[in-house]
Amino acid sequence: MAAEGVEPDALEIRRARPTDARAFLAFWKGVVAEERFVRTEEVRTSVRAYRRRFRGRSDLETDIVAVDGGRLVGHVTVQRERHPVTHHVASLSIAVAADARGRGIGRRLMDEAIAWSRAAGVEKLVLSVYPHNEAAIGLYRSVGFVEEGRLARHSRKSYGYEDEILMAAWIGGDG
Repeated sequence: MAAEGVEPDALEIRRARPTDARAFLAFWKGVVAEERFVRTEEVRTSVRAYRRRFRGRSDLETDIVAVDGGRLVGHVTVQRERHPVTHHVASLSIAVAADARGRGIGRRLMDEAIAWSRAAGVEKLVLSVYPHNEAAIGLYRSVGFVEEGRLARHSRKSYGYEDEILMAAWIGGDG
């Protein structure tokens, strides 16, 4: 079932490929330029580095992209903890291009990330979000994330400090 506002055939949700590197870099620079939602303030990673990243993913991590009419408009990454006592946990980060928000793309990316995580044996997903990002917080809550804490003045950005809300979703069994 397609999310409201997104044509089912126009949007492709899939694992990132090395050939997506150039489009991903353009997308990521646009998100970073907004200076509001992500920690990064300057993109220094090359197309070549993203090609290598998308080629070298393992069962511990994945990059999933949303491509709409040939244009990369969203991305989610999941990175599983490597330590034995936290191996059931993975960190998630997501971004959607400004002009593509509000069309269900974030929800489709989250659904795919959760499905990948379950298949990989992840039981808990964690993320952090800035408190002013109310749309993202609403999305996270809608797929089962709850607030677990707050890191006061955790990000030191060029304009000042930002708190981060820690959120998590239990996606495993009864635990």
